[in-house]
Amino acid sequence: MMATAEDLGKFIRALNVGSVFNDKKEQEIYTSIYEYEHTGLIPGYQTIAKYHKDIDAVVVQFTNTVDFESYNWNFLEIMYSRIVKVIRKTNEPQPSL
Repeated sequence: MMATAEDLGKFIRALNVGSVFNDKKEQEIYTSIYEYEHTGLIPGYQTIAKYHKDIDAVVVQFTNTVDFESYNWNFLEIMYSRIVKVIRKTNEPQPSL
């Protein structure tokens, strides 16, 4: 399977907002079972992709490295959470002077 960050972002958003499903019941069934996000790794590649409802954004992180002993994975999760934090901060209303 091949996908760009944009492809993955569109798919994750569609799953979370329900536009992939034919009817509301179908979405309710899947939503009760699954979290619509993606994390994974294969040799040479790691990814995290999640929809953040509070900021209405899908954040996708592709990394061209892998470590099956988890050191890099933990580091990538820290980086990912910091990126999301920056996006949240950027979307906050700014106080007027």
